[in-house]
This record gives sequence, structure tokens and C-alpha cells, in this order.
Amino acid sequence: MIFQERDAEILRWVNGFGFASAEQIRQFMKVGNTAAYVRVKKLVEGGYLARERILHGQARIHKVTKKGVLASGDAVLPLNYVNLGTFRHDFKLVDLGLMLEEQTGGTFQPDRRIRHDEGLSGVGQLGHVADGYLHIGEDKPIAVELELSVKSRARIQSIIDGYGGNLAVKEVWYYTDQKSVAAAIGKAARGFSFIKVRQIPENLPDKRLAG
Repeated sequence: MIFQERDAEILRWVNGFGFASAEQIRQFMKVGNTAAYVRVKKLVEGGYLARERILHGQARIHKVTKKGVLASGDAVLPLNYVNLGTFRHDFKLVDLGLMLEEQTGGTFQPDRRIRHDEGLSGVGQLGHVADGYLHIGEDKPIAVELELSVKSRARIQSIIDGYGGNLAVKEVWYYTDQKSVAAAIGKAARGFSFIKVRQIPENLPDKRLAG
């Protein structure tokens, strides 16, 4: 295959999240099913993407290989393995990032890129890192958090309080598909007007989430 700049863009986008399904890649490319299938297939056959099935009945995911990272000029290392404990969260975060970009016209920066850009490595180092930053125009980024399970009250409060003194972000948008999680975060965020809590359905619909 002839490797093009568009291929590099796809690989950098996938590697930012760590992995993505073919359908998620298609949405990022903004093309039809056939065009996306052909491109993804060529990237897999060329050794730039690796395809694997994580869970039975779940769409296969694609990870960028070392060859893909080198070809795309990405500074973020490829994902070594998919964490089963966070798979549902990480998979849904790709959907959320895609939808927020479509609805706001902004650019979503996943936590893997945040950690790299801020010189962090590993989970939990140097405090909490948002699931992503949504960049809209020249304004400060919006921190995006996707919570699918209830953290301890102390943990939630610690994260909320940390955002209270964070002047680097404009707002914090929390998304969850659980009423209990929305209630817990809403209670902890009481008094912080810049923190928005939004409940989303299990399957993200094609409608405005950020409104």
C-alpha cells in the first residue's frame, strides 16, 4: 500500500485512545462503510494496525503497532495490552470523544496524550488526570470525565476539590450512564458551578450531549 498522511492521522488518532473499533475509525474518517473497511484492512495487512477480539460478542478492536507508530511519527508509545477491567470505560470514551467533537466542533485529547504531553507516566502519578480535554477555539480546555461506576465518596470529593483549584481548565463535564453515579457526583460538586453532570444512555445516541 502507499502510506499517506491520512493514514498517519488515523494511526495517531487510534493510538491516542489506545485502541478503536472499525466503526469508530469510520466515524473519525467521516466516510462510508466500504471506504473505511478498505483502508483499515490495508493498514492491518501492512502491519500498521493489529486487530484482536477482546470480549466474545464485542466488536474487534484495532491497536497501532510499533511499525504504525514509527510510520505516523507519533511520540506516544503503542498500547501494550488492553485492560479488561477498564475496557468498557475505555471503549465508550472513544464514542464520547467522537460525539463531543461532532457536536462542538472542538478537538478531543484523550488521557494517554495528556499524560504524554504533561510528562506523566503510569496510572495515578502526580494526581488525577482527566479522561480527556475538549479543546474549543482558543479558550481553556474543558476537562471531560466519564464515570461508569461509583467511586468512594472520599475519592470523588478529592477529585472535585482538585478541580476547584485548577485554573488550567474552563469547566469540567462529567458523563455517566448510571443515575446513582450522577447523584453522587452532583452531590460532591454542589457549589462548583463550573462542574456539569450529564447522564447518558448505555448506547450513546446521535444527539447533542453537551447542550
